[in-house]
Amino acid sequence: MKHLVLSLTALIAGPAVALAADLPRTAAPAVPVLAQAIDWSGFYVGVHGAWIGDSGEAVRRGVIGVSPVALPTRAGLSASGAGGGAQIGYLWQFGRVVAGLEADLTAMDVGRSRSGIGTDGASDLQTDLSSQMNWFGTVKGRVGFTMPSLLPMVQETLVYATGGLAVAQVDREARITVIPAGVGPQASGDDWTAGFVVGGGSEHRLTQNISLKSETLYYRLTDETLTLARAGDQATYRFRNDGWISRIGVNVRF
Repeated sequence: MKHLVLSLTALIAGPAVALAADLPRTAAPAVPVLAQAIDWSGFYVGVHGAWIGDSGEAVRRGVIGVSPVALPTRAGLSASGAGGGAQIGYLWQFGRVVAGLEADLTAMDVGRSRSGIGTDGASDLQTDLSSQMNWFGTVKGRVGFTMPSLLPMVQETLVYATGGLAVAQVDREARITVIPAGVGPQASGDDWTAGFVVGGGSEHRLTQNISLKSETLYYRLTDETLTLARAGDQATYRFRNDGWISRIGVNVRF
C-alpha cells in the first residue's frame, strides 16, 4: 500500500514540477532608493559680486563769519558702482526653518564729488564736497524656510530675511578755496563708520555642497560732521550715506 501511494504521488507531482519549470520567472520587486535629504546645517564660505547704489549727500549745518549765500546748502553725492568680496557663515536647520549668522566684506570704488562757487565780499569761494566708499561689510543674522525649487538643476531653494550690523570705510572731505588767494579751510574724515542693514534673499542648492545665493540689502551708515574753520570763519557740513547693495555669489559647504 505504501509503495502504491508513493507511486501515485510521483505520477501527479512530476508533470506539475515540469510545468512550473517552463513558466517565466518574475524578478523580485526593486527596493526604492530614497533621495538624499538636503541639509542646510553647517559652515560655509563663498565669494560674491556686488552692485552698490549710494544715496550720499552733504548738508550745511552752520556758518560763522562767512556769507551764507557763498556756500552751498546741500550737495547730492549719489553714486553707484560694482564691487566684490567674500563671506563666511553657519546655518542651523529645524525642519523647513533655517537660521544662521553670516559675516562678509566687499571691496568697492563708489563715490562722487561736487563743487560750488559763491561770492563773499570781494572774494569768490569754491566749496568742494566729496564722499568715497572703499569697503563695506556686514555681520548679520538670517532666518528663512526651504521650498521645492521650480528652477532646473536646483535641488531646493532657501528664501530668507536678514539684518544686522553694517560697517564701511568712507573717505569724506570738505574744502573751501578762496579765489584767487588759494586754498582755504578744509576738513576730512577717513574712518570706519557703523550702521545697519536689512533685506532679504534666496539661496539655491545645486549639490549637497554648492549653492548659488542672491540678496539685496538696504543700509544706513552713521552721519559724520566736518567743520571747516579759519581765522574765526567757520562752516559745518554733515555727511550722510545710505543706499542699496545687491549681491550674487556662490557658497561651498563643509
